[in-house]
Amino acid sequence: MKYFNNLFKNIYCIKRNMSSFKLCLWENSMFVNCLIPTGETELKMVVTLLSPFNKSKKINLCRDPEDTINIFIERLSIKLLQTQRKVSNHDKVTKNCVQLKVNGIKVPCTSKCYELFEEIKENITLQIKDHTYKVIVNAPIVNEFKLGVPPYQGLMMYPFAFEQGYNVSIKDSKFLWYRISSKKEVEVGNNMTYIPTAEDVNCRLKLLCIPVNYEGQSGPTAEIISSEVLENTIKIFPFEKRLKTKPYNSIRVVSYNILAGEYTKTKEAKNEMYPYCPTEILASSYRNPLIMRELKAYKGDIICLQEVDKLFFHRELCPILNQSKDMTGVYLKKNGFRNEGLCCFYSPNKFNLLEQYNINLNDLTTMELYCGPIIKEIMDDETWKQGLEKKTVFQVLVFELISNKKQILLVCNTHLISDPDGDFIRLFQALIEMSIINKIKNNISKDYLGCNVSVIFCGDFNSTPESGVYDLATSLSLPEEHSKYNFNCYLYLNIYLAQSLFKEKFILPLKY
Repeated sequence: MKYFNNLFKNIYCIKRNMSSFKLCLWENSMFVNCLIPTGETELKMVVTLLSPFNKSKKINLCRDPEDTINIFIERLSIKLLQTQRKVSNHDKVTKNCVQLKVNGIKVPCTSKCYELFEEIKENITLQIKDHTYKVIVNAPIVNEFKLGVPPYQGLMMYPFAFEQGYNVSIKDSKFLWYRISSKKEVEVGNNMTYIPTAEDVNCRLKLLCIPVNYEGQSGPTAEIISSEVLENTIKIFPFEKRLKTKPYNSIRVVSYNILAGEYTKTKEAKNEMYPYCPTEILASSYRNPLIMRELKAYKGDIICLQEVDKLFFHRELCPILNQSKDMTGVYLKKNGFRNEGLCCFYSPNKFNLLEQYNINLNDLTTMELYCGPIIKEIMDDETWKQGLEKKTVFQVLVFELISNKKQILLVCNTHLISDPDGDFIRLFQALIEMSIINKIKNNISKDYLGCNVSVIFCGDFNSTPESGVYDLATSLSLPEEHSKYNFNCYLYLNIYLAQSLFKEKFILPLKY
């Protein structure tokens, strides 16, 4: 606790409007970060400090590295003046009251910002009248993060939306959780994630984040206070009944369609698809923390997910799984206007990622590359071509097993269409994807001679064990009963299948 107590000496908390988030900046410190801000393409100097004239006012400045020190001081003086309360003209801050020094020597006004903040970096001070600031370059700064609302007993809580910060290594940062009741604070956790207990119900929780950068340098503390924790009537979640001990020296693969948030907000979702589910339980604010807790509990080495919101991937899945399980994620957005897609997480301490294939099934050039001239025939058939007109994407990752570098895994991830009347289209899409896998597998076998290449085919296939998709994937055959979809296409598919060179069955984590 001494570490955290020392950090709170000489600090001031800046609260953002309409939020319980606070950034506790250090007194008499100016932070300069050299980076490319989000949404921009050019390097900038981002400056943050407390005003010496009003400790509740934070000054932000973003300048071009090519600016001279004279321009930098002029802009900073204007910002400082805006924080001064009513003062006489004599007491107003001007650029003549502001100086930058290195080792106590004034920096020439004609020097460039990058020469000072990128090349020298150390022993820099800022003088504002009789106030002296230590200049700290590239320290981690957290400008904002969030907590899920509302928090529930038993659902994992964690900070997310760190993208507003600078130079922060979430994995290396330190976290402290407190329960607030009757103005009393009790420490309850010291990890990035926390699961509220019965004792936390009707209390608020406070999270402190001590950001750390990739060089181990710490920055100003940030904190946030949650709303009151709600009681959860569910005491044991279904996934807890499914947990099994992971065998020694094994690889565990998890495949899960986590239901994109955008599909839960429509009238169809509420009235037809999930009428049995209360609105507050269907909401992403409830499901996402539960998904995070479930994924961590499975202790998977490879996690393939479908219907993953882009923001959920970047803001929550990536930082939490990286910080808690040291996993790396790869994302592939679905074609079209939908902001959801596929992702695969893996443990870099078990696998080396050798190659990555992001494939769009409606990209005819790519399809012809993998499947040959039959693609042209497909597009001439009204039934066949439906399978290539959908916005389905296909993810293939090639891994080398670190413990046995002669073993290579092709981990494949897909989400076939969900149309209730689309059995044939799903069957066709599965055949195309298996043909792609076969092509990639043969190429990998040639590139990595002497290695054993195995396939793990994951996804939401929207198919049952009675379907053609299941027969195709597990026995590499199309029984005659599947010809009911379209007899001509059935014959073509069998001919095409006969020409393929599959030599092994697939390991198939199948979602029925």
